[in-house]
Parts: sequence; C-alpha cells; structure tokens
Amino acid sequence: MEEGGNIIRNVFGRSYKEAESIIIHASEGDLNFISPKGINFYGKNGGKKFGNFVAREEVATTTNKIDKVKEIELLTVLDKGSKNDNNINSTTFQDGMVFGKAYHFKVKSYVQNPPANIADIKWMLKYHSPSQNKWLEIPLSVKGDSVIITMNDKDMCGRFIYLRAYIQDPESEGEYKQWKHNRFLWFDRTKVHKQIMDRIKDPWKINQGNSSLCGMAALYYAMAKKDASAYEKLAKELFRTGEYHIGSYVLKPHDKALSMYETNPSDRNYKAMKMPDIDWIVLATTRSKESLNSQFVYNGFENGDIDMMKGISWPEMLTRMCKEVAGFSSVEAIDLGLLEIAEKKGISAKLYDALGDIDIMHLKNIVRKYKQGHTILMMIDSSMIDDEPGYNLKDLTTDSHWVVYEGGLNFIDVGESKFVGFKIYTWGYDTVNQIDEFKKPSPSSKILIHAHQRIKIESFKSNYYGYIEVF
Repeated sequence: MEEGGNIIRNVFGRSYKEAESIIIHASEGDLNFISPKGINFYGKNGGKKFGNFVAREEVATTTNKIDKVKEIELLTVLDKGSKNDNNINSTTFQDGMVFGKAYHFKVKSYVQNPPANIADIKWMLKYHSPSQNKWLEIPLSVKGDSVIITMNDKDMCGRFIYLRAYIQDPESEGEYKQWKHNRFLWFDRTKVHKQIMDRIKDPWKINQGNSSLCGMAALYYAMAKKDASAYEKLAKELFRTGEYHIGSYVLKPHDKALSMYETNPSDRNYKAMKMPDIDWIVLATTRSKESLNSQFVYNGFENGDIDMMKGISWPEMLTRMCKEVAGFSSVEAIDLGLLEIAEKKGISAKLYDALGDIDIMHLKNIVRKYKQGHTILMMIDSSMIDDEPGYNLKDLTTDSHWVVYEGGLNFIDVGESKFVGFKIYTWGYDTVNQIDEFKKPSPSSKILIHAHQRIKIESFKSNYYGYIEVF
C-alpha cells in the first residue's frame, strides 16, 4: 500500500506491527526515530547493519532477484548399448554413458539471471549404489557453468546418474538424468539376471558350449552348489562393473583383452561359442584373467587350436582357483602332477592299464570321498564320455576335459567285457536326467551321460588322469 503527501498519524496506547519482512524507505529526506526514552534494535549479531543508500527501484530488483540454475545440457555424444528389455526381436538400443569416457556438461538456462559470479555454480553427482545399497551424493570440486566428467567409477555402471548444478539448493535447481551402461554394455540385463537365477536354482545349467572352458565351468558349478549367494553376487557385479574382488583376487579380463567389454551377442565370433550370455561373461572373463602371459592371452573367442589351448584349465591353476575364487577351505590335487599326467598316455600306459586296476581303485576312493560330502573335479579326456579308449599323447592338449563326479557308480560284467557307469556334471546337462536347460536330451553318442549308460573299463582307464578334491 502506498500513501502520498505529508501524513501525521497519532497512535495512543501501544502499537505493534509484524510481518515476514518490513522495509521503511525515505526516498529523499532523513529517516528519524524519536523517543523520550531509548531506541532499541534487536537482531542477530547485535541487530545493526549499515550500508550505502539504494533507491527503491533498485531495492525491489535486488530483493526479487533469484539466482537459480534451471537446465543442464550434455554436449558429448552418447553411446548405444542394450535397452535391457529382454526383447530378442528388438533392433533398437538405448543411449548411455560408458565407463572411462569423458562427458562435457553445461548450464543451459537459469530461472531468471545467471549469478554475478559464475564460480558460485556448484556441481554434484547422485546415484544409487547397489554395492552399498544406498543413495550416494558426490560433490564435485569444479565450479562454474560447465564441467567435464570422466566416468571412471565402476560402481556407477548399470545405474542412472543424476548430475546437479546449483547456486543455492541442489534439491530444487538444475538436474540432468542419464543412463550409464553396464560394463558389458551390449548384453541384456533382464536376460542375464534371469540366467543367474536359473543357475542358482540349478547349477548344472552352467554351460561351456563350444568353448574349451570346461575347467571354469566345473569351478563355478562347484561354487554355485556350495554357496549360491556368492556365485550370484560375483556374476551380477562382474556383468555390471566389469570386475569383482574376492579378497586380494581381482576378477576381470586381461589388460590385453579389454575389448571383451564391447562384445555384442550378435557378433559372429560370439555366436560360434554357443554359450549362454552369463556363462560366457563369467567363464571367459575368469579364464582371460588367468592368461599365461601377455603373449598368450585368452580373449573370449576360439578361432583355432591355439585359441582353444589358451582356454584350457591346467590342474595347478584350477587347484589354486578352487580356493581363491570358489572359496573352498580344503583343496587337494590327486595324481595331477605333470609327470603323472604324461605317464597316462603312450604304449607303456596301455600296458600298465592292461595289467593293473589302480585307476579303478582311485575311482572307488572318489566314491568314498563323495559320500563324505566332498566335491570331486575329475580330469579326463572327453573320449571317455564317447566310450572310446585312447592313449595318444596329443589328447592332452586337444581332448582333455574337466567334469564333476555326481555319484551313481556301478560295474557290470558281460562275458569277458567289463563296464562301468557313474553320473557326472558336464556341458550344461542335468546330472539326473541328462537334459539341458531347453529340455533337449544329451546326444546318444555321449554314452556315459546319455540315459545313464555304461562305458568299457578300457575307456575309463585310458582317459582318466586324476582329480581335485575340495570341501
């Protein structure tokens, strides 16, 4: 309300005014406070504040001015990745940020005016961390109307990232929301997570496909049976962040195989492996981590004998990993020294098998330990499963195979011939009824695992090397 002219107002008794803010403005003359007693000012820090005169129009402008960030824009081109909708027929993907790439953000607009000092603009990142199961707010040290952020925090992978620019209140000012791809960005999260849950329920669904990753399959089959939650956590975090820590052991691709993160399930090399997505991610990444050296690196694909050899799990390595990765407290390798393995092939080995039954004794020891609740990873040649005896030394590099013993040992004599049968985990087949996760039965050529048939004693002896006992 405005009043003009000379105004004299007499108030008898006591007068009291209250408001959120009161301004008394004398536009030209003095502003006088007169009292026969004292004039008191009460307020914070003594209640008195003095400054230069500002005209009423300027006071209004200053009072009503609000410095707030309204919008943020991203200046960097985003990358395509999986839409994570489990739509196998979809040819569309979603845009997102990727790990390790720098992104340039800039304030696009303000509620009214930009601040007098651009350095008053602050930035903050916010996201929900699955590893900590809580929202995290990360203030950035950079100030101003633009910022370049390198997305090198692995925990942010597979999350929506909220970038805030603000002058006064981060909750009510500018915010930019953007998806950051999982580290294995082309694989569908919905599909991968379903496969993980399937393997928690039925570990036998872990499948090496056409790869030479039988050792890794046996390792994770044993781990999933022992501690399903540990397998689940490893598989999910490895898929999302690209690595997983087990104590001092860091599970991730070899530094010369980081292109594995960019693998697309539609790639020809990937399709040739015929592996379920999560099995390729877990098994291939683990074997890449364990590459012999920087000149002999496993990169997840096998385009010939050399690549296949890079994926083989040698006994010493697999024995160590049963403790380091799978978490077994007791691990022992039986008859798996290099010399012992080599002696299993050749003419002398054939003669030795014909004259003795030491391998059958070992098989009976396996049964005894299995009944004690121990897990047995057997090293054999895959020709055993096909019921084909063989003593070729070359089989060590082209035919060696890891399986897990699952009971059911039985012997039968038919005339002069002797046969043996038992159950094993291998190639993603149910150890009970020998069908895969798609209800497809094992091939009839795989005698040992097809309809619980028995194989010749000679096929067992000539193709058996030794075993790793864990519990």
